[in-house]
Amino acid sequence: MRTDDQDNIVMDFNDVVKSKIAKKLNKDIYDVTDDDYVDFVKKAVEKKDVSKKQFQRSVHMALEAHEALQHSGEKPIHKERIEKDFSLEGLNIQGNLDTLLKQLETFDAYLINADQNSVMNMNLLFYGPPGTGKSELARYIANRLDRKIICKRISDLQSKWVGEGEKNIKHAFLQAEKEEAVLIIDEADSLLFSRDRARNSWEISFINEFLTQMERYRGILICTTNRLDGLDAASLRRFNHKIEFDYLSAVGNLLFYDLFLGPLVPDPLNPEVLLEVKQIKNLAPGDFKVVRDRYSFHPPEDINHGMLIEALQNEAKLKICHTQSNQIGF
Repeated sequence: MRTDDQDNIVMDFNDVVKSKIAKKLNKDIYDVTDDDYVDFVKKAVEKKDVSKKQFQRSVHMALEAHEALQHSGEKPIHKERIEKDFSLEGLNIQGNLDTLLKQLETFDAYLINADQNSVMNMNLLFYGPPGTGKSELARYIANRLDRKIICKRISDLQSKWVGEGEKNIKHAFLQAEKEEAVLIIDEADSLLFSRDRARNSWEISFINEFLTQMERYRGILICTTNRLDGLDAASLRRFNHKIEFDYLSAVGNLLFYDLFLGPLVPDPLNPEVLLEVKQIKNLAPGDFKVVRDRYSFHPPEDINHGMLIEALQNEAKLKICHTQSNQIGF
């Protein structure tokens, strides 16, 4: 039986939920209404002797179960989530990242206070090899600016029906504008390839619509690509900033090893291991994530640094083999 004190706790907590705690629980990344969310929180609060960690886990489980029911039992993939071990430090980015972030914060503040009918946009292009942190930095920027993320790929925008693709593009920009979100387009080379390579008229129309929406957009757009040379020249002119990402330096290797793989092994890094990690070429943050996910469910006593280093070396070798096969023509 509920008491008045319990009701007061729920009411007081609901006020907090709508402010700081909502962000800690990442409510916005779930496809759930505010009313449903508050109901889940109320049910979690009703449980007795629950720690803060248990409370948050209870709410997350309820949200995930709710979403699974909405998607025919399938757990949806959240493209908006940031990798938990992501770090700006160690990324190999050409240019001054601090300056870019300050410019974005200044633009964000200006956008909030400016005339709502004015057209102003900050279009960013992140380019470089796969796994170098382009998409994660885009998500980090949105979270830093406290803006919602709308992430689209070519598969989200294309349609088998003539004219529907253009409508999908327009809707994506309008949705991001309405919700004051950061619009992220992953694998933009599949969308903004040179019109000289187009084989069908609808491909040209598709690209033209995207370029038109880029100009009319009021907000922040971030496109990521692994292939800068394949982009349409007209699209390149529409990006305020073009930021190149590259493979990690020796220092970056050590930092991401410590973040992703260090916690898997109980033994500390010795000088020999440090040297081996530093000497691996062509590693990206994504490679450390792949190796971490491969071994994260193993007991710590079954893992050693030698195994992890060998796995990283194999990831690096695959890139060399892939590059050579492309040069040969296979």
